[in-house]
Amino acid sequence: MNQGRSSEGDRSADAARAPHGDTIVAPATGVQPAGVAVVRISGPQALAIGGRIAQRAPAALRHGHMRFGRLHGPAGAIDEGYVVAFRAPRSFTAEDVVEVHSHGAPAVVRALCDAAVTWGARPARAGEFTRRAWLSGRLDLTQAEALADLVSARSEAARAQAMAHLDGRLSEALAKLRAPMVLALADLEARLDFGTEEDVTDVEAAALVAVLLTLAKRMRKLAATAHAGRVRVAGARVALVGAPNAGKSTLFNALLGADRALVHHQPGTTRDLVEAPALVGPFAVTLVDTAGVRGDADEVEAAGIARAKAAAAASDLVLWLVDASQPAAPEGWELDATLAERAVPVLRLRTKADLLGAGAGTAGAVDTGADKPGEALLISALDAADVARVRGAIQTQLEALTESAGDTLVLTRERQAAGLLRAAEALDRGMAALQESLPLELPCEDLRDATEALDEVTGRVVPDDVLDAVFSRFCIGK
Repeated sequence: MNQGRSSEGDRSADAARAPHGDTIVAPATGVQPAGVAVVRISGPQALAIGGRIAQRAPAALRHGHMRFGRLHGPAGAIDEGYVVAFRAPRSFTAEDVVEVHSHGAPAVVRALCDAAVTWGARPARAGEFTRRAWLSGRLDLTQAEALADLVSARSEAARAQAMAHLDGRLSEALAKLRAPMVLALADLEARLDFGTEEDVTDVEAAALVAVLLTLAKRMRKLAATAHAGRVRVAGARVALVGAPNAGKSTLFNALLGADRALVHHQPGTTRDLVEAPALVGPFAVTLVDTAGVRGDADEVEAAGIARAKAAAAASDLVLWLVDASQPAAPEGWELDATLAERAVPVLRLRTKADLLGAGAGTAGAVDTGADKPGEALLISALDAADVARVRGAIQTQLEALTESAGDTLVLTRERQAAGLLRAAEALDRGMAALQESLPLELPCEDLRDATEALDEVTGRVVPDDVLDAVFSRFCIGK
């Protein structure tokens, strides 16, 4: 086994032989005023500590039974509430776990954690409970990441996506990719070991290449869903871009339903990025108001324009605004080259419809001379119905982006996509070796590389620094 790596089999065996040497404690519900808080304790001393808090013998803490009473610390009663034990291996971490349910006063939560530390626990690190669940084999790494997504989900799309992975759909799909590779590798290695036997046939290279080619295509197709998955889980960045006084800040405030950005008739009011979270249908979005883009800007405004262009290039959707009450200049609809290069979708809006005469219509093609963007939505950010139409158009764009990946089987991490692409590239090398009739040791090594790359995605084999990066993103107590 490579140094710094651990296998799923080794993890499970270690977990079965003995519990972790220490016991950890942390608030599972955050430290802020609330009606109820939960303090979680996990490890070999969890039952003993829970018994002291409840002033009961550890044996009296029956699995899954909540016991009500006074909650104690070394100096006396802290609060009243419930203590519930989950005995190994029937717990989230597969260790002995005790949860203490108290009132959600920060002082109460701190006192309970302090009591547990006094009696032998230590404060848990970020993600340490979930890491122990992974070490015990209760979750693979994609499910652990899904749990982090579920805890932080702020939209229905994020919740549904996280649950799909937590239920094991991605794990099952990856297992189906892995199984044929393992069979192929076993067949090739058997031929290496018993190649001199009379009943060993030659490798059917063409048939094996066909299998590996199908697997590589499926890996690349799944890897291509990472952007859609990120938008579902983390939300989309939506940048409002246009010339000064195009109505960006007014629309920004209207979409938020709050006055976050300064609105003034003087051009160039916005000099820096203003960001705010919002919900659009089932999607979480971050709206980004930007500085007006124009050519004759002073040094400070030019810096804001540079940031505006960078924000647009880094966004998932651009709202490109043009003042419909002013003569349309051809450059008003010109897209920055970076947007075109990155294929960032653009929703074009003609604003300030309230300043136009009657019969102007609600949408139409805008003739800009050299550049014809096609249909542009004519709106007034002061009209609630028009703002609702913009929200609907944003939702339609995001649905097209995320549904292009198909159903809920998408990746949600660049780490996952990178692993699949490495596996596909290793298969490419293996196929080339087979087609060129090179020694079997070479495609065997390529198949091992492909399997290991896939195993890094699920956590069967994974470098320690990857583990640290994954679990450090969790909150304390999860």
